[in-house]
Amino acid sequence: MRAVRLLCVLLVAACAAPKPPASAQSQTPPEATRVAPTDRATLVFSASVAGQLVPCGCSPDQRGGLPRAVAYLRKLRETAPNVLFVDAGDLLFETVGRPHAQALTQKQLKARTLARGDELLGTAARALGQRDLALGVPFAVETAGQVPLLDAGVAPVPGARATLLASAGPVKVGLFAAGFEADVPATMAARARGLREQGARVIVLLLHPRGSSAFPAAQALLPAAQAAGVDVVVLGRRDDPAADPNAKDPGLPPLLAVEGTGQSLLRLDLHLGAGPLTLAPTAEDRDQELKGLDARIGRFRAQLAGAPQRREQLEAKIRELEDRKRALLAAPMPQPLPGAAWAQASFVPLTKEVGSDADAQKLVDAYDQRVTELNLAEAQRQPESCPPPARGERAFLGAAECAKCHQDAAEFWAETKHARAYETLVGVKKQFSLDCIQCHVTGWQQPGGVCRIDRAHLGGPGLGGRGIGRQDVQCEDCHGPGSEHAKDATGAFIQREVPAAFCMRCHEPANSPHFDDAKYRPYIVGPGHGQPLAKGEKPRPRPGGAHHE
Repeated sequence: MRAVRLLCVLLVAACAAPKPPASAQSQTPPEATRVAPTDRATLVFSASVAGQLVPCGCSPDQRGGLPRAVAYLRKLRETAPNVLFVDAGDLLFETVGRPHAQALTQKQLKARTLARGDELLGTAARALGQRDLALGVPFAVETAGQVPLLDAGVAPVPGARATLLASAGPVKVGLFAAGFEADVPATMAARARGLREQGARVIVLLLHPRGSSAFPAAQALLPAAQAAGVDVVVLGRRDDPAADPNAKDPGLPPLLAVEGTGQSLLRLDLHLGAGPLTLAPTAEDRDQELKGLDARIGRFRAQLAGAPQRREQLEAKIRELEDRKRALLAAPMPQPLPGAAWAQASFVPLTKEVGSDADAQKLVDAYDQRVTELNLAEAQRQPESCPPPARGERAFLGAAECAKCHQDAAEFWAETKHARAYETLVGVKKQFSLDCIQCHVTGWQQPGGVCRIDRAHLGGPGLGGRGIGRQDVQCEDCHGPGSEHAKDATGAFIQREVPAAFCMRCHEPANSPHFDDAKYRPYIVGPGHGQPLAKGEKPRPRPGGAHHE
């Protein structure tokens, strides 16, 4: 009965959401169609969105989000002819495993919303990666909607296509996915050949390679892709979608990898002509090369102070790199040969300057509202508090208990942004989202912590309005549960030193893109907390800047 009620709720939300365009073609203005060249096309790709609908909102300048992606595509279609958008796969879920039972309903709803978002984007096709099959084949098929699915060999999927001939205006683009088949080169050859026979002028492979290192695995398959007649390879699977950077291998065929979780889009401007398609360098490529040279020069200069015996060698290396930098700046950008087939690949960061599409934002708002309703309803069926600790297991006590012996440290903490972590969730209306709650409360799903999303305020008075119950990132979130420590006067049973890896449980790239432990730590450690107080000095952390989340 509960499943029936949930299905009805989801159907109502889907019906209330804005209707997507029928296809990418329908968004192309008539005036652009009339003048569309026959030898040019602009292809845009996303990859490894991995269940990320919008950034969490913890940092002021996070990139990504469905409303920005839709806004970018709509503007591009107004100004550029022959635009085609393709989802390279791994869209629906963060991991390949089945979501935890408590989060399952929210993850399902988000996956459905992302699939609806692909329709708003006018997606020509979506590859099916491992992350798309976390809830099995039936769910992936059910959520496809109007978007054709491409088979990457992960599992047999009814209705998934081996190939698709798509239209970027008058330019026929052949699309196929591969990577998990028993014989990947043979699959590439057969599918590419079929697309050529159908009239494809350019063939794009959406690659989902096996193995733990996707980019090197993809590079190893490039000779087979070249032999198959593939023109461009787009990597659909990133190992760590939030952290893996944009990458290019300008070989034949070019291999392109866009960062995941929707932070950026890959834009490929095609100029069709004779010969194999080559990747022409962009100003962005040159800037990246210059940054790399500057970084190497900086490292060698830093070594000068610590290794004076190597001064002559290091200074010679610095001069060599500076000469290369000057030559790079002075040289004109290489130009493709007249009549040749070439492309320029650029990565488009989805910053707030891109804008936000109103229809996509309505879809996100409807999701957020439904998540709140569903999670609060689900909470009513859960116990009021977390289970008691097992024998020998430590439990959380709350900041007020810590303050009984550590008053200076508690006063210091109350002035930090950790003491305002729950407030930031309330500000963006995500305090009832299971995606966010664990990094904004203390002891989530642990003894003495908080196990119900609507009970974060229970468990203690806090300090001056901060750390009420288990709200906020309290002392024990970094130093560990304090139940045994409070019983032991020697200071045992607590983690005094907190390694950076501990912080990165929450300060990970997608949610805290500027995190640098050396820069952040001084904002949470200082006189009164980790350092002695001078006579008459009050505990107070260094004032934080805009990026110190």
